[in-house]
Amino acid sequence: MTPPENTAAAPLDFRWSPKGKGLQTILRVFDGDELIDTDTVDLAKTTKRTEFAARLAERLGVAVEDVDRELLRITNERSAANEPKPDPGPADDLAEQTRAALEQTDPEVRQEAERLLEDPALIDRLQADIEAAGVAGEENLRLTLYLIGTSRLLPRPLAAIVQGQSSSGKSYTVERVASLFPREAVVLATQMTPQALFHARPGSLSHRWVVAGERSRIENDDRAEATRALREMLSAGRLTKMMPAKVEGEIQTVTIEQEGPIAFVESTTSARVFEEDANRCIMLSTDEQRRQTKTIMRRLALHASGKIRSDGPRVAARHHALQRLLERRRVVIPFAERLADVLEVFADRVECRRAYPMLLSLVEASALLHQRQRKTDQDGRLIAEPADYAVAARLLSGPLARTIGESLSDPARRFLDRLLAEVDDPIDPMPVPFTAKDVRRRLKMPRSTATGFLSELEDKGFLDAAEAAAGGRGRPPRAWKPTGRDGEDLDVLPPVEEMFSADSLDESAKIPPAKPK
Repeated sequence: MTPPENTAAAPLDFRWSPKGKGLQTILRVFDGDELIDTDTVDLAKTTKRTEFAARLAERLGVAVEDVDRELLRITNERSAANEPKPDPGPADDLAEQTRAALEQTDPEVRQEAERLLEDPALIDRLQADIEAAGVAGEENLRLTLYLIGTSRLLPRPLAAIVQGQSSSGKSYTVERVASLFPREAVVLATQMTPQALFHARPGSLSHRWVVAGERSRIENDDRAEATRALREMLSAGRLTKMMPAKVEGEIQTVTIEQEGPIAFVESTTSARVFEEDANRCIMLSTDEQRRQTKTIMRRLALHASGKIRSDGPRVAARHHALQRLLERRRVVIPFAERLADVLEVFADRVECRRAYPMLLSLVEASALLHQRQRKTDQDGRLIAEPADYAVAARLLSGPLARTIGESLSDPARRFLDRLLAEVDDPIDPMPVPFTAKDVRRRLKMPRSTATGFLSELEDKGFLDAAEAAAGGRGRPPRAWKPTGRDGEDLDVLPPVEEMFSADSLDESAKIPPAKPK
């Protein structure tokens, strides 16, 4: 049978428009400018396409194959139109957002922020403002968090993990300090999937403070894989990933890039954190002592009795303006070599390779915060001063002693004191060696908390593994015994008076003078 003769005056022009969801499509066939056929066809169904092609071919005298070819072309175009296209939108311009926000800031609030930046007692006033924002006590923790947030403006920002038991206030402290930073500077992420950082809007992470929620208590290979992107961002300051994606209807390999760097903080109740994550972060802890609990209760009582009023909104507005006024500046540390000499005694521990940059970054963060009170060199870089070291030494002595000096965290030290008190109890001493079950019963704490502390004490040489007494079937449980080592802190960072004694070399004299303005 010969195919019907093509009666169209010219090649047919197939046009389409979507109708509803799926591949429902309105097809229009033109002969030149004349509409000669129209129909609604579900292109996802082969039978519907075949029926339309056969009807049109018979009516217009065209080859069925030609109509099929056009329908397949339209089906591909329709499918591509349905695919969710990544819409990065315009690049995230932090500088423009900051400038626009400053223009809308109340002039009086801006003046307050200007005066605060120029106040020699900036750190003391900052502490008072954080307390007014709702954080009672925790002076070192809250100041460290504020400087971590400020470090987002540095080439290598800081990251931290805040450890503490449930109800110790770790998440609340992080949340209140973060509230003092403008919204365009903070990325709040109470939970992040493994791919979340890759698919953020381009530029939306650069020089931001990522405030994450509670860290998962699960520490295994799957968890390590889930935090790989975070480790890459903290180390390299950017993310790069190659992955397959559909482009114009075809599977192609595309490269996703996400620029940083980021400052970062999260909290956890776990005493042990995956080592690759912990090495990239300052390990902080909440104050769980009796006096801190009394401080919190007194503060709540004063609020409840109406004796003090919350000035939180005004304080937050002032610090939003302050942070927006800060400029991204390079910082030079004249005494950096001297700091390296101080830490050389711990050079046998590879953790020192990351601890030293953390110290430098915290010194830089203090200088950046005081940028209106610091001199500049001939290249326009801020010159850090001994006062910046004093701030860093005060805040990092404990965390660095724990990281490179084999000292214990405050919660672990208190756990050790309670544990040894039970062992030395003159009336009912706890038997040695003891198991995690024995410790949980005597100290009345959750299993995961006791196990985490016992592991930390063993890692730091305060406990030795021992054989538990055999009992029942199966393998005996793990057991420990004290080594006799005390839990006193090791002085990792010398006081500022020792670092900058009168007879020490004045490194600042080596810095070229500032260019005339």
